[in-house]
Amino acid sequence: MNIQIKGGQVLSGEIVPSGSKNSALAVMTASILFDKPLLLGNIPDLSDVTTVIAILEKLGSKITWDKQNKTVHIDNSDLTFRRLTRADIGDMRGTAMLWGPMLGRFGQSDFEEMPGGCTLGARPADAHLDAFRDLGVKISETATGITMDATEARPGEIWLSEMSPTATVNVVTLATTLKGTTTIRGAASELSVQDTCQLLVASGAKIAGIGSNTLIVEGAPPLRPVTYRIFSDHYEIATFLALAAATGGEIRVHDALPTQFSPIKREFKKFNVAITYDGDTAIVAKGQKIQMGSSASHTILLRPQPWPALPVDMLPLFIPLALKAPVGSALFHNWMYEAGLFWTTELLKFGANITVLDPHRVMAIAGNPLKGTTVVAPYIIRATVALIMVALTAEGQSIIRNADSLDRGHERFVENLKKLGAVIERID
Repeated sequence: MNIQIKGGQVLSGEIVPSGSKNSALAVMTASILFDKPLLLGNIPDLSDVTTVIAILEKLGSKITWDKQNKTVHIDNSDLTFRRLTRADIGDMRGTAMLWGPMLGRFGQSDFEEMPGGCTLGARPADAHLDAFRDLGVKISETATGITMDATEARPGEIWLSEMSPTATVNVVTLATTLKGTTTIRGAASELSVQDTCQLLVASGAKIAGIGSNTLIVEGAPPLRPVTYRIFSDHYEIATFLALAAATGGEIRVHDALPTQFSPIKREFKKFNVAITYDGDTAIVAKGQKIQMGSSASHTILLRPQPWPALPVDMLPLFIPLALKAPVGSALFHNWMYEAGLFWTTELLKFGANITVLDPHRVMAIAGNPLKGTTVVAPYIIRATVALIMVALTAEGQSIIRNADSLDRGHERFVENLKKLGAVIERID
């Protein structure tokens, strides 16, 4: 998919964000634990969701997806264990969250190939596998795939080697089926983890510490049918707020999770951008002047950390703001993924002053005028969004090639930008 964009635009209007992609994948994979129907709400229409539905249906799920009302009805009463092939899991790393529920429901998991994902560099599964081994799961790795056996799994106390949301969801879902108490130290507290835990608690599970880095799971309760609505996507909320700031317009984002947004608001403040609220509606007022200090010698630092700090996947959204400022510079440090910022060399084509310091750090220096151009997007969702943001603020027309990752992370993104006044078209 290629996208053509007219630059120099001011975006304004109101928008309702999609449901969280990460939460949707987490709760849908967790549904494997249920032998009674679930009704999940606020589910976005994304290619990753389609992939998970196809996998569940292969296992025997009966699924009704009402895209207009954003609901998915799942009946997993007749699931049967199946080996998952490369064709099943595709390039989606989120399919790793099938491991915990499959171990909990079937006592085994068999992946012909390890899950893939965005082109962010090495993303090992050690945190998942070490935690499973600590719970007694037997694991056999091949050159490309992995099989697991949980017939001798037992509850216990584990320390995650990484605050990984997907690893945390995997451990929680398996622990829910193990009779006894499992304590998870170093658990991730991201919203997708909270959503999964809240779904399980609403269904009868006993999980203490939700939203913290220590989770205590009392396993093996019967799970009852439930209706559950997931969070809005905080990445999409931040994207629309950043678009307002970058283009100088006023955008009001409804259902904007005001109680969860403090760490993200702090990052916007570094660019002199204020976010206010009217109930659950977040607002970036018109004509805010982006600044990074008062002089060209001033440098700000953006360095993501596990939640409740700036999420690493949100880091690219702030690079266009740095380029829009009149003076100053910003150092972006993605310490998690060594290929997470290589795409920024495409910004040079716009005339941006960007220096790649090493595999983890990029310096963006403000002040250069930006001109429309043709760039090639990486297979990284928010990096593609960032390129679109820069194209919207540049002078002239731009084309973003290979923007397919948008359909993995944002529901009707181009159409939503049009609602806000953007002159933008798919030119597949």
